Amino acid sequence: MKTWYPEADLVIQHAKIYTVAITCDEVIAGKRDFPIIEDGGVAAKDGKIIAVGTAADVENLVGERTNVIDATGKILTPGFVECHMHAKWTGEQLLNLDFQGVTSRQAILDAVAEKAANTPDGEWIEGDGWNELIWEDSQELITKNDLDAVAPNNPVFLLHMSVHTIAANSMALEAVGYTKDTPQPEGAEIGHYENGELNGMLYENGALQPMLKAKPALTDEQHIESLRLIGKKLNSFGITSAIDANLNYKQLHIYNEARKQDALTYRANLMFYLDPQFGSFEDNLRRIEEMPCVTGFGDDMLKLNGCKVTLDGITAAGTAAMKRREYRTRPGYYGDTIYTQDEIDQLVAKATELGWQFGIHTIGDLSEDRALHAYAEANKIRPIKDLRHYIIHYQLPYEDQWDTMKELGIGVCLQPTLVSTMGEAPIFWPEQAERFQSAGLMFKEGILAGGSSDSPVVSPDPMMGMYYAITRLDETTGRTDILSKGDESRITPVEALIMYTKNSAFFSHDDDKMGSVEVGNFADICLFDNDFITGDVEDYRTTHPAMTFLGGEIVYEA
Repeated sequence: MKTWYPEADLVIQHAKIYTVAITCDEVIAGKRDFPIIEDGGVAAKDGKIIAVGTAADVENLVGERTNVIDATGKILTPGFVECHMHAKWTGEQLLNLDFQGVTSRQAILDAVAEKAANTPDGEWIEGDGWNELIWEDSQELITKNDLDAVAPNNPVFLLHMSVHTIAANSMALEAVGYTKDTPQPEGAEIGHYENGELNGMLYENGALQPMLKAKPALTDEQHIESLRLIGKKLNSFGITSAIDANLNYKQLHIYNEARKQDALTYRANLMFYLDPQFGSFEDNLRRIEEMPCVTGFGDDMLKLNGCKVTLDGITAAGTAAMKRREYRTRPGYYGDTIYTQDEIDQLVAKATELGWQFGIHTIGDLSEDRALHAYAEANKIRPIKDLRHYIIHYQLPYEDQWDTMKELGIGVCLQPTLVSTMGEAPIFWPEQAERFQSAGLMFKEGILAGGSSDSPVVSPDPMMGMYYAITRLDETTGRTDILSKGDESRITPVEALIMYTKNSAFFSHDDDKMGSVEVGNFADICLFDNDFITGDVEDYRTTHPAMTFLGGEIVYEA
């Protein structure tokens, strides 16, 4: 039995506090200022903040058992909130070959060859995070023949950073049962050489999932360990809460087991995935109805967030659905959505009727329009503002969509690091590239924008996300004019902090209890050694928390 004491469990003194004490409604209305406390103090007890003020204001809450931290010279912020990532998946990938940021095609092949030389015949080799658009030696895709040459005795597949494409060798294709005569999956593609033979390239979930299912399943212990690993990583970046997308029944159960084992070090909000990989449209409609609980079920550490649908693919693979302009690199080609308008309308309507929040992956503007149509139709069933339906990515913003978004309260989850590092600008028309996934436009237009990464597509580091949202730097060219027309698409450091804290908490219905340093909120906070808000923007590249607290407990210390 725990003994209760009247004094605070934690007191932090002498920090400069960026409280982010502002509401999402105020942000939408244009407010940006919030209290900044010099020589500040914060006290926490039983996992929540009980006092915020000056260092002197919290002195009387110090007792014999209080953990007192002198934060002189440091800044204190809310813990960061990640509103769209694949946390479980990222955790699993921490044990694989990591090709994130690798700029050489040959280096990837060399790494696979080295791994194969030290791996018993027949064991699977998996790599993640490659991106041909940043390769400096060649941008020719790595295909089956390349992988066969360096790893002839092991099934190999390499997952693209977009997580929409796989490159596989012969043994991996054989394990799945893919042949040159395999029919093309609906909404996906199995690649072929010009001679008709399989080239090892797989595009979109319908083709990827059989490969992902063919590899040996993780043990229960490995599943739990993957959540421990991603928790440590997120905490090292100052992240204390995350929305984990694309989860199936099994993964939901794994999270629950991790919760029982006290293995979670971030507040996990889980999205139930409705995708053709799990069956037909009718199957997914039935899955919504059969779920015994809806958005909000759970506790402070683990709860059900909403449903997610991937409505189209990605531009690099030609699977994004365009409308207003054709693909710049493919004249006359527009692509199409995975679900029809009628199908997405029905899915959203059923979810809304049952009380589900809904998030829709949209990259092309056709998919955006269809998502907004579905939300408008669902609003006729019940007002959706309280449910907080939203759009994930919102790659191509257009003015004629904004009135509907504001009327329905539709927010967007953006990924600035993805925009700046994917190297996709040449695929878009210039007027599209300069404003795609534009946080600046969203802030200016009064549309709530949350900060996220889409990890494992890119690093979940929010400091880098803020850096790219502020600069709109195209990392592949070193230019800041490709992704921004003047300052239109950029945001300020204060807006970036709001975006990755208070705004992001909106999407898990937690903005009343996290995302700001206020009495009554969770004591989820970060300490930094330098003031990145007022300092040189380049400092964002190297800044990480000195300490991260979850519920007043230290979960990371540099």
